Amino acid sequence: MFPTTLAHYDARWHKAGEFAPVRAPYTTHYPVELLDGSTLELPLRALPSGGGAIALLMSNQTPFEVEDALAPLIAQVASTFSPDCVAAVPTMGLDYARLTARKLGLPHYVAMGLSRKFWYDEALSERMNSSTSPDQYKKLYLDPALLKRLEGTRVVLVDDVINTGTSAVAAIRLLERAGAEVVGLAVALTEGYAWRDALAELGPYWPHKVRAAGHIPVFTRADGGWEPMPGSI
Repeated sequence: MFPTTLAHYDARWHKAGEFAPVRAPYTTHYPVELLDGSTLELPLRALPSGGGAIALLMSNQTPFEVEDALAPLIAQVASTFSPDCVAAVPTMGLDYARLTARKLGLPHYVAMGLSRKFWYDEALSERMNSSTSPDQYKKLYLDPALLKRLEGTRVVLVDDVINTGTSAVAAIRLLERAGAEVVGLAVALTEGYAWRDALAELGPYWPHKVRAAGHIPVFTRADGGWEPMPGSI
């Protein structure tokens, strides 16, 4: 028997004007207002501690209509940086970076990875972890065959969600070591604001170089469900 403690992944997208506002406490989903006035309902998932929860954008499991809604908005915010190249934070940023590069009329994009191919160079790697896998440290790799796409170019980094900022910092450091000028970070959603402190380690200007299609808070338990934590909205 497979475990049945979690419902299926049921993110939902609604056109502008088609979603009635919902107030806290939230029980199963959190409504995210996007740049174009549409609404993305994301399922709430309790954290292992049980005292908090996140609104989960699982980009490789969303219905295609969610990807179709988010991709143009990410491309819209990415275009404000006037990039020469788009690079992706794996793994959830890969699809959106590819779609963003195509929408911006670029000939290709740069996909970083988490597995080491035999021709890779350890000098082109960075240690990283993510908020959804906090106890698993990985290495972020850049294929040396992609260096010519990066050297001396204005690069915008694309991911689906930025939370702690650790993955983004690792990616920015790796891209800059490869000779790129990383001009900004375009994401579907910012989550809370812990990422600001992480990015500030790269420079005081970096938290202001993040642009998103929407924002989600982090959640704490409340009577009847979950409510946004103060300071995270």
